[in-house]
Amino acid sequence: MEKIKSLTEIAEELERQKNNRYDVVVPSDQLIILKDGENIKVDVPLPNGEKKRHGLTEWAHCQLSEKTKIPKRYYDRMREEGQLDLLADNINTWLPSKDKRLVRVLDNNIRAIVSDRYKIMDNNDVLFATLEELQKIQEERGFRVDVKRSDLTEKNLYIKITSPDLSDDVIHLKDRTEPVHGGVIISNSEVGAGAFNVKPFMNVLVCQNGLIGDHIFKRVHLGAERGIGLIDWSDDTLMKQDDALWSQIRDMIQGTFNPEVFHKWVDELNGVASIEIEKPVLAIDNVIKKFDLGKNKKDALLNQFAKESPTQWGLAMAVTRVAQDEENYENQIKMEEIGTQILKTKAEVFVEG
Repeated sequence: MEKIKSLTEIAEELERQKNNRYDVVVPSDQLIILKDGENIKVDVPLPNGEKKRHGLTEWAHCQLSEKTKIPKRYYDRMREEGQLDLLADNINTWLPSKDKRLVRVLDNNIRAIVSDRYKIMDNNDVLFATLEELQKIQEERGFRVDVKRSDLTEKNLYIKITSPDLSDDVIHLKDRTEPVHGGVIISNSEVGAGAFNVKPFMNVLVCQNGLIGDHIFKRVHLGAERGIGLIDWSDDTLMKQDDALWSQIRDMIQGTFNPEVFHKWVDELNGVASIEIEKPVLAIDNVIKKFDLGKNKKDALLNQFAKESPTQWGLAMAVTRVAQDEENYENQIKMEEIGTQILKTKAEVFVEG
């Protein structure tokens, strides 16, 4: 699925998904993986004795590789070279048989195979809880808010929100400052690709780079064990099942739009932003190594660092600017988090040779 960016499109897509998905808990040994034409598919047993055959998303393939401990490179090689019977035999042999699995199906494809204790936090609930809190922030506190970017990918929902009323300057050279706006990034996965997170977000206005701060709130998708069978959410919404959780989430969104918290973050950045980086090539090499960015990014990072100030702030901005060129939005998010980690790391680390 291609990423969807506008809130309207996301809301429409989530509504469409409601009518084209189902969730079922099944014993692992009743999941049958088989070759079907040029693809691997899975026969999923239903409580009425019927079996439904579904394809797999790329993320579901990753989960099967992990759960069966089949190395991903070997798993992909069998797919690429058409050895699908061999792949099916491997998966059927090595998929743990004593466990129950929650199988999540959308548009006739399995999008997740997770533990039966996986706690579902519905993207639709996350979206509307967020919008409700933004409305309150505007009405009760007079803050202007801007949904900077929103994305719905195969694995995650992301919502980035900033406010011009959370404004400050990062000083990285005596004569150079960068105006920044503060806000929050909210992310959620319905398929086991990560925890629900509420984190501080900072937007650098001149270059539109983003910095993602440390966790404010993190909720692992772990709940009570489920019985075998279809899961019917129609009797009660997921949101009502855990009112205390959603209350916490609303509090965290409200708390992030706190001028005192935001300015404290900027003060912390100003304490390191102007530290000079004397060996840019070595610094980039160390960034790539420390954060596992891949050597293929070296030229782009060096070229961008040359355009930034020769400081720790400039090093972070080089990474977050290159992040904007990432086609995979999950990778962009990761690099925006790395930008913040660079500013929290002692500068000596980046010039150790």
